[in-house]
Amino acid sequence: MKLFAFGSNGCGQLALGHTEDVSTPTQCLFDESPATDDAIVHIAAGGNHTLLLTESGCVYAAGCNTDGRCGPDKSDSENFLSFRRVILSDFETGSRIDTFKCVSATWEGSILVAMSLHEEKVFVMGSSPKGELGLQLQFASTPGDSVVQPGSFIPAFPPHGTNVTALASGMGHTIAIISNGDVYGWGGSRKGQLGETLKDQKIVWTPAKVEGIPFAAQSAVCGREFSVICGDCGKGEFVVLGDKRNRWGILDVPGSLRDMGLSGNGGVLGFSSIGASWHGIYIHATSQSSTAEPNSAPLIAWGRNDRGQLPPNNLPPPVKLAVGSEHVLVLMCDGAVAAFGWGEHGNCGPDTDERGNVAGRYSLIPLDAVLAGGERVMGLGAGCATSWIVTE
Repeated sequence: MKLFAFGSNGCGQLALGHTEDVSTPTQCLFDESPATDDAIVHIAAGGNHTLLLTESGCVYAAGCNTDGRCGPDKSDSENFLSFRRVILSDFETGSRIDTFKCVSATWEGSILVAMSLHEEKVFVMGSSPKGELGLQLQFASTPGDSVVQPGSFIPAFPPHGTNVTALASGMGHTIAIISNGDVYGWGGSRKGQLGETLKDQKIVWTPAKVEGIPFAAQSAVCGREFSVICGDCGKGEFVVLGDKRNRWGILDVPGSLRDMGLSGNGGVLGFSSIGASWHGIYIHATSQSSTAEPNSAPLIAWGRNDRGQLPPNNLPPPVKLAVGSEHVLVLMCDGAVAAFGWGEHGNCGPDTDERGNVAGRYSLIPLDAVLAGGERVMGLGAGCATSWIVTE
């Protein structure tokens, strides 16, 4: 397994050993390399830091660590220029926490779920100026400060008898899916990203139940100020929580999906994956036809498109996709990787227009370095103007 990155790198969040932006895939550095068979299963990107979760539960972090968002080790630099393994000490019990089940990243913080002495806890690192780490201010390291102590966790969460099955975060809010199908959220709420019942609080400081979800939730993705809660993807179950003023049309679900993608509804039966940019939603739909060609499922998207963030008309059906803040990566059936959207920092590759965009078209990413050893592309990731390619 190898990891390559390109895009914004001002705090070393690409783990390339420096802080310069790059526009072609460059192999990432690890202080302690994961086992060759320990696949990366999730990439969570904050504003200037990155978290990797592997199949065995190891978490690696790179980028800005001025507030401990990458972990408690601040020994030599404010920025981690290579990926370092995250190992925590439970603030309450002192027990060592070195494997995790799921992670997410806000703009300035990190959220990690792990077992501690037979009890599941949601650990948090970094800064929480708007409640996005789910802690009241008395848990800050100094009065009035929003930086939490290493090893801090959200008290009394998840609820007794349940566990967290999925996490998602936007810039300033977080969604947690619980094993009984309930949804909890915390952080910014004034735009309806945590549902209408929590909107008036403006900031939800500790986990609160998100009401009105018409199915048992299984996963979620978060935009900048909205959330998408998903149920059974085979049935096309999802609901969008956001601002009723609907500036970017986020609530305007296409007709083919509006009725949860049931059979006979626009040829769409469900979806294999769903992503969210800061102002858009992207669904990798499942074709209804049993005679459809392999990998022929369409990419359906809506939302902001002033920088070409929505798929161009000539985009071939993707095999996989990864959605960043304002750009998208797709893996083609022939193994090529393409990008479109806002690419000012090089995150859409070297071929952009004068505004740094790939708009109305897609751009193929140079893969010479990625495939030099005979590897093949297995996965993609995208964050805040960052792009990632996983090979094996």
